[in-house]
Amino acid sequence: MTRTQTAVVADDPVILNWLQNAAPGVDFGLIRPLDGDDLMERLQQMGKVEMVFFEVAPQNLPARIALMERLLDRLPDVPLAAVGAEHQPDLVLACMRAGARDFFVLKRDEANVATALGRLLKRSAQARDAGRPGGKGKLFTLLAAHPHEGIAFAAAHLALACHEKIPSTERALLVDIATPAGAATIFLNIAQSYSVLDAVNDVFRADQTLVDTAFSKHSSGLYVLSLPEDAIGRPNFNPDEFLKLLQVLRGLFSVIVVAFDGMAPLPLQKTLLTAADRSLMMTDQSIVKSRHSKYLLRALRLDDAALDRTGLLVDNYHKRLGLEPQNLAELLDLPLVATLSTDGAARIQAMNAGEPMYVVAPKDTYCGDMRRLALALMEGQAKVGEAPKSALSKLFS
Repeated sequence: MTRTQTAVVADDPVILNWLQNAAPGVDFGLIRPLDGDDLMERLQQMGKVEMVFFEVAPQNLPARIALMERLLDRLPDVPLAAVGAEHQPDLVLACMRAGARDFFVLKRDEANVATALGRLLKRSAQARDAGRPGGKGKLFTLLAAHPHEGIAFAAAHLALACHEKIPSTERALLVDIATPAGAATIFLNIAQSYSVLDAVNDVFRADQTLVDTAFSKHSSGLYVLSLPEDAIGRPNFNPDEFLKLLQVLRGLFSVIVVAFDGMAPLPLQKTLLTAADRSLMMTDQSIVKSRHSKYLLRALRLDDAALDRTGLLVDNYHKRLGLEPQNLAELLDLPLVATLSTDGAARIQAMNAGEPMYVVAPKDTYCGDMRRLALALMEGQAKVGEAPKSALSKLFS
């Protein structure tokens, strides 16, 4: 039976001995490289290396990170793991950001090394498969022509509602690349240390370990990736790399909700609309937002964007206030999917408190509207059904 060939980048031979005793069925080869080029030459001399372990400590961390990044630039499919003398959160996170799939503590995790090594090799194969188009997770996008805080607010509530409807063993993710930057994390009271920009840069290293270690997580269990809150201007990233990231993540999450706005590059918007199972163009009854929505849709149509799975979502709806939803749908030439109504004071209170409307005002009509929207999307319905009428309203209907 062929044994797994694994390299160990370490200064201390104790690391090698510990790994050999912990996983006797694996061939470990010690490497003490001078630099990145030397590391690649030594790995090539070893033949087919299926995994690489790196000894890390605070004093050698920058050099080890540089070696990890160099290795993954050349061999992105080879899984990496780090070994340290103790579990230090900052050290672990730095290694994960550099591409390590796991972190082992010397003389503590020996019982888990063999099992974890097999799991990491399996995850690596799964991540490569997930990176191909056709991942199993549902992808919903929500966009608006003009940047405003309501995009992230609606997307966060939609993602939370979708998360409620999946089994507890499955996961949901909110990706907020709309502006204002970082609005979703503010509304969900999340202190984000790993942003969507980091994830795009780590697209070839993305797997479940990176998700568990680096992605922000709301108390509900919803995972969140957002732009950095302190970003000035619109961050620039490659649309192709962002799509690759979504393809990988669709293999790791059952539902993904992506929020963006009309200020994003048109190729990126077109890519997202093409990739999504369903997209929602959000506007309200104001003349400015409705006109801007019309102009954006015209630009997308002229660029042959796929709008066959895009419908209209009317936010902050009030009767007899302005354009009615059906009139807006005709103006924009989109099918009406749903309307969202809410008490303005409760909405602002939820935003400022960093709590969802489901917590701040659970009886607000917004909560019921959003949950019905999530159900319609999850079940593939073309339009949200009407809200159940109260006993009092039935008397007067």
